[in-house]
Amino acid sequence: MSTEPAEIIALIAALQPAAAAAAEGQISIAALVHARLGSGIAAPGEERTEINELCRQIDVFKRLQADYSADWKPDKDAPLAAPEVVAGAACVLLINAEPAAAGSDGDGWALKCLNSALKVIEQHEQLPMRAELNAWAQSSFSAAVARAGSGAAQ
Repeated sequence: MSTEPAEIIALIAALQPAAAAAAEGQISIAALVHARLGSGIAAPGEERTEINELCRQIDVFKRLQADYSADWKPDKDAPLAAPEVVAGAACVLLINAEPAAAGSDGDGWALKCLNSALKVIEQHEQLPMRAELNAWAQSSFSAAVARAGSGAAQ
């Protein structure tokens, strides 16, 4: 299996369930993943809010629910997101960890997304394409460290 990001994105996008509309006042992780896999990186500013909240859910709560309230409040009894949706979320985060996504924030945004992607990959042993996502994450991490090192040397 290839570890090229474009191929991983295409394969994971193909695994995604049809994006059903979320109930009013709800955020559907499947719909968010479906939309983000189609649109690529989140632009700096307002469009990063969803990605930032996705990172928070992973970093703080260590799981992704299928749906959240409109203000991203988790419900401890809510069903978890399906493994293919979680893989899609990891993919979305890795897309946003690419250098083109960092924008004027430098590597701070990229490292935030990368950290959350690595956590979600590590926490889900049954993740589709887990090895490929992990290889992409490790490659991105190495590149970020190299960029940070070259920036410090200047």
